[in-house]
Amino acid sequence: MKRPEALEHFLHIARDALSTRVEDGTPPGVAATRIFDALADSAGAIAPGTLAPPPAYRHLSSALERARAAPEIASLAEAFGALEPELRWRRRPGSEAHGKTFHDGHANADVVGPMGLEQRGDVLIGASLVAPGVRYVDHRHPPEEVYIVMSEGEWYREGRGWHTPGIGGIVYNPPGVVHAMRAGPEALLALWLLWAG
Repeated sequence: MKRPEALEHFLHIARDALSTRVEDGTPPGVAATRIFDALADSAGAIAPGTLAPPPAYRHLSSALERARAAPEIASLAEAFGALEPELRWRRRPGSEAHGKTFHDGHANADVVGPMGLEQRGDVLIGASLVAPGVRYVDHRHPPEEVYIVMSEGEWYREGRGWHTPGIGGIVYNPPGVVHAMRAGPEALLALWLLWAG
């Protein structure tokens, strides 16, 4: 299966962005290597079409505009922006249980994964968008996770508390740790990578 050019370009830029920000042998470095080695080995099926996005999607263009203006991640933001029209934005499953503010105040899109543009089960790469003033709910999952921060915002990790990595920063969450994020006066945009193989 051949990847679409925009997807291949995005994955190449994302790998470069991580390789310049994390050291080999560190937990985020090991996770990134595992993910991109798997992607180099084979491509998954390519899913067509888009779905109607959640209300928070209206903040994406301004978040991407700010990311494109940040020299640290401008090329990554440009590559994601070129790919974005093909993505299927959705809410976190069960988000209605956390109230209307969260339910309507976030959107996620899978680039690679079971619901992604490239469908596969071992690697998950996607984006989260959080509307201004909204906190993404505390959550945990078995796979470790690496974020590339595309906009200002705060990040929570169990045992560490809240911190601000800044645009272009890397956030690493070990397997099973409780974590969250919250947007300030502007929308928070981040790319995430998980190894589920």
